[in-house]
Amino acid sequence: MYPARAVRIIVPYGRDGASDRLGRAVGARLAQLWGVAVDYENLPGAGTAIGMRRAADAPADGYTLMLGTSTTHALAPALRGDLGFEPARAFAPLCMIGWSPNLLLSRRGLAAGVQELVALARARPGVLRYASAGAGQTIHLCAELFARLAGVSLYHVPFESGSMDGLKALAAGRVDLMFDNVLAALPMLRERQVEALGVASSMPCAILPDLPTLAEAGVPGYSADIWLGLFAPAATPREVVGALERDVATVLGQTDLVAELRALGLMLDVQSGEDFAAEIAQNARDWQGIIALCGLHPA
Repeated sequence: MYPARAVRIIVPYGRDGASDRLGRAVGARLAQLWGVAVDYENLPGAGTAIGMRRAADAPADGYTLMLGTSTTHALAPALRGDLGFEPARAFAPLCMIGWSPNLLLSRRGLAAGVQELVALARARPGVLRYASAGAGQTIHLCAELFARLAGVSLYHVPFESGSMDGLKALAAGRVDLMFDNVLAALPMLRERQVEALGVASSMPCAILPDLPTLAEAGVPGYSADIWLGLFAPAATPREVVGALERDVATVLGQTDLVAELRALGLMLDVQSGEDFAAEIAQNARDWQGIIALCGLHPA
């Protein structure tokens, strides 16, 4: 009977970021349900390609899963010429967990709002520094889209070790602004170490209801939606995939986990199988439009 031993979840991001927190929260509930350990392997770098390759090459037996996002299935295949595989073919989608917007964050005291930030950036082209977790991830593309639509020039400071190092640099004032996921940014916002100026999504952020979307704040046309979900290698037996789909959906229906994830800013939208695959495909088309608008090309 599956699972008979420990299951590993590969997170192609650094520790303590949004995807890591989500993977550990869901994995802990799966461990309780299954009565076996769930281990985590953080493999950041190369725009999620390092972790993705490890997961894609793992035995297709259900004992290695991957926490995927819009970066793994939309940005990485579009921006990495050396990826070597198509995520849509390499992985079986198990369950979409939900949507979690990136936020436009700034160091404290930089600007009172989005329009003041835009005015400051226009007055000092190329001077304001923005952090990311490396080229080709959503938080990088969100900043590029902002610069393009707002008509400003910003200086990119990548932190390949993960977004948490970028957030720490922002809190310390070593960079001026950053886009990061609400799951990762919320603790620092609550401690008033950084400030949030807008939501980088077509949808408002339920946990920050007074924070405007960037389109509402004066950057017309801005929209960059991000999903998160679980995957297995594509050749995983159908009966194992079915069991995983059922069990992940079961734990995502647990009232206390729902409350925990919503408190982190996640907008739950549990989908499995064909519905999840269709959502991935549409989101990939949306991000391909963003990539084209920003004039980016495969590395």
